[in-house]
Order: sequence, then structure tokens, then C-alpha cells
Amino acid sequence: MQSFRDITPIRRPNRRECKHYYSYLSTLREDFNYRCGYCNDHDGLRIRSFTIDHFVPQNPEGFAHNIKPNYYYNLVYACRYCNAEKRNKWPTKDVNVSHDGTIGFIDPTEEDYTKLFRRSKSGKIIPSEDSNLAKYIRKELKLWLPIHALMWKLERMNNLIDQIENELRTTNDQVLKAQLEQLYFLYLKKYRNIQKSVFIENE
Repeated sequence: MQSFRDITPIRRPNRRECKHYYSYLSTLREDFNYRCGYCNDHDGLRIRSFTIDHFVPQNPEGFAHNIKPNYYYNLVYACRYCNAEKRNKWPTKDVNVSHDGTIGFIDPTEEDYTKLFRRSKSGKIIPSEDSNLAKYIRKELKLWLPIHALMWKLERMNNLIDQIENELRTTNDQVLKAQLEQLYFLYLKKYRNIQKSVFIENE
């Protein structure tokens, strides 16, 4: 098993208030390290669009609150998959209680969120065995969808290809260069196969 993510996102302090929450998109993108707060998929692969989720939903099921839609510290940079699945869910029905230990959500900028999940060798998001809350979040956000493992694989393969390209640019060892070129085309082929799977999954 591998760690779910390396860096916990942090919303910058004292962000100037904007009239519309969507004005925060570029700031959120940076603060969330260009990744979905919920599934940690990277947006740099440009496979799908990313958007803004309201951690406490604007229109939660069963109660009302007075958090302003443009309150920066309630916003999460999220892929459309996670944003669509979370929607208006807030099962505690209390704006000050995000979960009861069994159901609900944890703000992705809290370190506790990172502790809830691991990655399998194939990139699947696995909830902590001893946490019913982790299992709830995985189920409600559909973090089990194959697209998340595919995006994880795609990113790793892309990083390997970048590393090989860098080595090829700098090495003068012809034997090593030939070996690297073989690896390069092998990884490129794997990358394209994963990419095709992502597009099929998105259809």
C-alpha cells in the first residue's frame, strides 16, 4: 500500500473576498496543488475539467445555513466526478458538525483526511480498515471508480517518461542511451493504452 497523497492542501490566509466564488478558481487551484481535494487526481493531464465544490453545500439536504457562497474557506478545488457525487450531501444536518465519526465528510485541507485513505499498488483508493467514516466518504464520493486509479497510473507513467527524456538529453553513454530509448517507447505505449482506457471510462 502507498500513501494517498504527499501534500495536504492549505488554503492561503487572508484571501481577499471576491464577489463570486468562481473568481477563486485559480487561487484554489494553486492552494490545492493542482489536484482534486477529494480524490487527489492531478488536473495537469487535461483529461477532464475541474471545478469548485462548496464543502458545506450551498443547499444542503434537510437544513439551511448562512455561509456565503463566496466564503473562500468553505471552497474545495474538485474534479467534476467528486463534485457531482458530493452535491448537497451533509448528513449531520448541522453546519458546525461535518461528521459524527461514521457518516459525513472531512475538509480535505485537514491532515485527518489524508490519514483516511491509502493507494493500492494499482492505484485504487482504499479506505482505512478501522474507519467507517473513510468507508462512507469512499462510497458517497465513489472514490472506487476506475477513473481514479487510471488517472493515478497515467500521472506516474507520465513522470517516468519525463525522467527518461531528461536522461536522454544529458547522457553521452550510447549503450545507456539505447536502453533508455527502448524503455521510452515501452512506457509511451503503456501511457497511450492507459489514456485510451481513461477516455473509454469517461464516455
